[in-house]
Amino acid sequence: MPVLHYCGDFVVRRNWKLGPRILDDNELLFFPQGTGTIYRKGDQVYTLNQPSWILTKAGDTHSYHFGETAATRHLFLHFSGGEWFAPTLLSSIGSDVIPVREGGLPSAMISQILHIAHGEKDTNRCNILLSALLSELEHLGNISKNTSIPSWKYLENKKEAVIDPAYPLVVSKALTYIRNRLLEPITVAEIAVHCQLSHEHLTRVFVRVTGIPLRQMIIQLRLERASHMLRHSTLSIKEIASQCGYAENHYFSRSFTAYYGMTATEYRKEYADPRVQHIVPDERLEEKYPINVYFHINP
Repeated sequence: MPVLHYCGDFVVRRNWKLGPRILDDNELLFFPQGTGTIYRKGDQVYTLNQPSWILTKAGDTHSYHFGETAATRHLFLHFSGGEWFAPTLLSSIGSDVIPVREGGLPSAMISQILHIAHGEKDTNRCNILLSALLSELEHLGNISKNTSIPSWKYLENKKEAVIDPAYPLVVSKALTYIRNRLLEPITVAEIAVHCQLSHEHLTRVFVRVTGIPLRQMIIQLRLERASHMLRHSTLSIKEIASQCGYAENHYFSRSFTAYYGMTATEYRKEYADPRVQHIVPDERLEEKYPINVYFHINP
C-alpha cells in the first residue's frame, strides 16, 4: 500500500521555474490543462500542451519551467511505496509523462484525495484511493504505448498535436495560440506574428517538428475538440461544428469523415457513453478544499 505524505492543488505564476531538484519520495502531478510547461528529467525533455500526468520517482533529478503565457494549475501527491499497484509505472522503464485527452476518472480521484486530506485527514482512505489511482495510471501508461487497444482505436495513425516530448518553445507557443482561438478565423501569418518569426521560418520549423503544416494542424485541433464534444455532450452535430470554428456544417462533416474515417454521427454512436453526459466537469471538486495550500497527512 502506498503512503501519502502531503499533497496540494496549486496555481503558479507564468514563467516560474522550479529545480533542478531531487526528492526523497515519489511525486505524482496532474496538469488539467496544457499550458506549455516544460518538464525535464535527466536528459529527457517534455512539453505539456495537453492534460498530462507526471510521475517523478524518488531520487530522480528533475525541473519544471511553467508555461510562459498563462498561470499553470497542477495537483500533486507526494508518497512512498505503491509498487505492488503500479509495478511498471514505478519501475525504471515506467512512463514519465502520460498525456490524456481529458481528466476522466483519475482526475476525480486525485481531487477526492485532496478533499479527504484537507477535511477528514483519513489516512487509510487516502492511501486506498492513491492505490487505485496508481493502478489506473499504470493502465493508461500501457495504453499510451499501445494504441491498438479497441477503446483507443480512434487515435491510431493520427499525428498527435501535443504528445511529442521535445517541442521547441516556438512550436509550443504556436499550438497554445491555436488552441486558445479555435472559434476564430486563424491565419498562419497572425500565428507567425505572435511567435515573432517570419511566415516562412515558422512554417519550416513547425513542419520539421510536427510533421504537418500549420493549416493542417488548425484543422486537426478543431476536429479533436469536436470528437471530445461528440463523446461528452448532447449538443447537435451542427452546434458542435459551430463551437469548433466551422461556419458550414457540410465542410465540418466532410473534414471529420476524412480525418476519423467515419461520420460524426457514426463516431458518436460508437464512442459516446450516455451514462456520463450529465456529469458536471471535474473542476467542481476544487470547491471542497482551498487552493495553494499544502495538506500534510503522514509527515
